[in-house]
Amino acid sequence: MKTLLFTSILLLALTFSSQNTFAQADNQATFEAYLEAVYKAYQSDDNNIMWSYYTDNATEIGPDGSIASGKKDLRAGWEAFMQMVDKKPTFDYKLTSWRLIKPDVAIITWNSNADIVMDGQQIGGPTICSAVLVKVKGKWMIEMDTMTPVMQMLDGK
Repeated sequence: MKTLLFTSILLLALTFSSQNTFAQADNQATFEAYLEAVYKAYQSDDNNIMWSYYTDNATEIGPDGSIASGKKDLRAGWEAFMQMVDKKPTFDYKLTSWRLIKPDVAIITWNSNADIVMDGQQIGGPTICSAVLVKVKGKWMIEMDTMTPVMQMLDGK
């Protein structure tokens, strides 16, 4: 009897585990396509497309540590930033992790490398990014994102 119960529990666990593995693989493709769409929107000439990926109450922690909350503040920060740069920034990116917290809430992380020039000087570079996504009317949207610059650590030599 104990063997039958143990075997049943093991089979149930393996079934759930394999279904979860397939779901995670499906999510990888979903979130890779999502990041591609978001970055295409950033690099488009239509900021309305870019902002369509953010919830109205989205929050962002910028690479300088600044915090903006709400689409109005996010827009104002982006517009101020765009006035300071010499040219429109470009980005490379690669999804590094994704996790569904609930069917309509996910956390994703990605590496990004930005080409940002200000006063003739390159200020862009590698960053580690993360976002909390929520599904609104079937569409993933950014509720919170953050960008952390990757800084070269000195080894003391």
